[in-house]
Parts: sequence; structure tokens; C-alpha cells
Amino acid sequence: MKSIPRCLFGAIMFIVTVSQGGEQWNRHAIDRPDSKAGKKGADGVRLGDLNKDGLLDIVTGWEEGSAVRVCLNPGPEAARNPWTGITVGRVRSTEDAVFADLDGDGRTDVVSSAEGSTRTVFAHWAPAADQDLTDETLWQTTAFPKTANQQLWMFCYPHDLDHDGDLDLFLGSKGNNASISWLENPGHGTARAVETWELHRIHNAAWIMTLTVFQSEGRGYLLASDRKGSKAGIYLFPLLNESPWIGKAKLIGAGGEEVMFVDVAHLNNDKKLDIIASIKPNQTRVYYQPETAQSPWIDVSDLDPFPQDRYGTAKAVKVADLTGDRIPNFVISCENAQGAKHGVFTSNVFSEISEISGTEGTKFDRLELLDLDDDGDLDVITCEERQQLGVFWYENPLY
Repeated sequence: MKSIPRCLFGAIMFIVTVSQGGEQWNRHAIDRPDSKAGKKGADGVRLGDLNKDGLLDIVTGWEEGSAVRVCLNPGPEAARNPWTGITVGRVRSTEDAVFADLDGDGRTDVVSSAEGSTRTVFAHWAPAADQDLTDETLWQTTAFPKTANQQLWMFCYPHDLDHDGDLDLFLGSKGNNASISWLENPGHGTARAVETWELHRIHNAAWIMTLTVFQSEGRGYLLASDRKGSKAGIYLFPLLNESPWIGKAKLIGAGGEEVMFVDVAHLNNDKKLDIIASIKPNQTRVYYQPETAQSPWIDVSDLDPFPQDRYGTAKAVKVADLTGDRIPNFVISCENAQGAKHGVFTSNVFSEISEISGTEGTKFDRLELLDLDDDGDLDVITCEERQQLGVFWYENPLY
């Protein structure tokens, strides 16, 4: 790092030894491409327990092929084999898909967000409690009319913004008329009457990459990253206990820079969540939370820019201890990893890099970290869009 904060990781820093290069991780297919089945161009992975078996499943939109797919986690013994998949709907140009129980019936539904010529947000309603979740014919897809042909929808984060007991939807878009908006759930009893959902514009945007909610000192905040133009940067919105339910945006960092996905994690000893940003072309940056989230975020550290002759351009970042030494590792995915470049790798706090992927794949996406084989270390879940690697996971070789 260019600067390592005074208390970062405490006294255990001196024991760290990480070599350059290292053993590449085995890749296991979760959902393979199949153009005839609409599985082309996997775009993003999100987690949730669809079938309530205690195992986290994966939902993905296949942007170039129209399938919106859920892959059911088979458990550690079978995790290395392709997972059972369910096509819950078909939507062209799906950019994002996420789990959410929209009608409160105890069955988890799916929400997909589409760009391209579709420009609409869709609900994929799960079958009733006494019906088979894996029967694709029982899933019903409906468009939210207030979103139809309105914006190039890029990302959705479910959250009960107005404290009425049902899940609303934070939405982010790109292009002309782009915004951060919230789609207000009318209530569980009428949620399937999609025409009753109301769309509220929160903030003008250019190209939203991340939306997530985190807590600080008893208050919730919406965290957003915008990657383009004069609006580019990392923003916080305080969540309120009364209407209008959300406060004005505060730019906390990376103004004017091309911010891609961001993550939150505990990176020092103050028990506050910090923000980690992936910034094009080759930067990973940590913003340490100040005394209060609404104070200036001035304590900042950068990893050394990663070499662009060996890796693609920055896309996503996740932070966790992958090596068992109680020191966080930065897992980074890339776009534009053509030729002999690698698309997924890790870095430690000293900017020492170890590859996870080989040179296969070009455009990787969001990352999730989960111990899929139950061996005590975290594995890496992602997808690849251009060379059609599909949805897959990399097995951590630690144990």
C-alpha cells in the first residue's frame, strides 16, 4: 500500500509472507453456457437461499441469451459438479438478477433488471409453497409497468426503505436519464398487482455499478458507486425513519474517477465497516470509516496499481481472509483480460499478487466468497461473459 494506517491488522503484520505468482486455483463449473437454452453471456452472481435448505444458491442473468437462472447449491460433497439449474424466466439484456420475497409468502422470488432495448425491471414469482420450485413452468414473469422502457436498468438491491414490513427495491441505471430510484412495494397483499408499485427518483446518475445498505452507529446508509462522467464517485445516502425515507447524497470519495464495484468490510480495529473500491484502470482503494459515516472520509489507502501487461482492467473487489492468517486479502476480478492476461487474482496489503485464474476468460464480473466445499477456507464464485465460461467457482487450495 502507498500508506498503511497506524493500526491496520495490529501486531500480526510481521508474520506475513506471500509470494508472487503462486498456485492457480481449480475452476469448477456451476452452470455451463448453452445458447439453445438461453444461457449465453453470464452477467453477475448474487446469493440467496431459494429452497430454504440452509445452503446459499446463486442467481444469474444471462445477458446475451435471455435466461434468468437459479442454481441450487448441492452441498459440499457435490459442489464440484454442475449444479441443478432452474430457468425462472426469460428476459433479453438482463444485467442483474437478485433474490427477494416480494409478496411475503415465504417463497423467495427473483427480480431481474434489463438494459438494451428491454429497459425494464421484472419480477419472477416463485411457485406456491405446496408446489415444486424446480418446475420452471410454475414460475411467472411480470414486468413492473412504472419501469417499462424508462431507463437502462443495471442493478437492484432489495430493502424495506419505508419500514412497512415489505421489501422495496433500490434500482440503479445508466445512460441518458439515469438514476438511483426506489420502487415502492404496495404491500404483501397486493404485491403481485405490479401496476401498483410506485417508482420514486432519488438521485440523478450516469452509470450505477453498486447499491448496498450498511449500518453505522445504529443508522442505515445506502452506498452507491457511479462510474461515469461528472457524477462519477462513491456516494452515501442516509436512510431516514420518516418520509421521504432517504436523505441527500454525500460524495465520500473517488470523485471523477471510474469507480466500478465496491465492497464493505472491517479492515482495522475500530469495528466500523470500511469501503473498498475497484477503480479503472488498475486501482484498489480503501476508505476507512471516520468517527461517523457522515464525517469526511479522509483516511484513504491505495494498493499499488496492478500491472496491466499481466491483468485486465479493474471490475470487482471482495475482501476476506483467504489464507488463514487473519489478515484480509483483496480478491479482484477484471474485464479486458485478453490474450495472456489473467482475470481473477488476489492481493495482500503489501500489493503482493497471486493469480487465481489462468488466462482463460476475458470479462469477469461480480464476486462472492463462500466455503463451498466445507473445508474451512473461502472459495471464489464469479462468472465470465465474453469467452462463455458461464458461472463457476475457484477452489481455494489452502485446505
